[in-house]
Amino acid sequence: MIPGIQILGIVFSLIMIYLTFLYYKRKYYSKASLLLWTAVWLGALILVLFPQTIYGIMETLRIERTVDFFVICGFLFFSVVIFYLYNSVKQMQRKMEKLVRKIAIEKQDK
Repeated sequence: MIPGIQILGIVFSLIMIYLTFLYYKRKYYSKASLLLWTAVWLGALILVLFPQTIYGIMETLRIERTVDFFVICGFLFFSVVIFYLYNSVKQMQRKMEKLVRKIAIEKQDK
């Protein structure tokens, strides 16, 4: 029998796969984003359905409980996502500053 937390994980993963596909259909995501996020949610679904597949990794890292492993992986994953978003925002900020300077110079010349 599947424990309640696994059911919650399965439902969550399936909803996230659906939302990812929905955003792709609305053209919010590119095909690469669709593939990346679908792979992430399918990976989460597989790990929730078959937690015994990670016992070898957990034993090597000396992690006792499966939930601890998921929490650690979650922190690592979201750290990478936050780092990527931070760099994207900084890049967008630089582009915006260049555009504002260009517009300001053009207006000043008129």
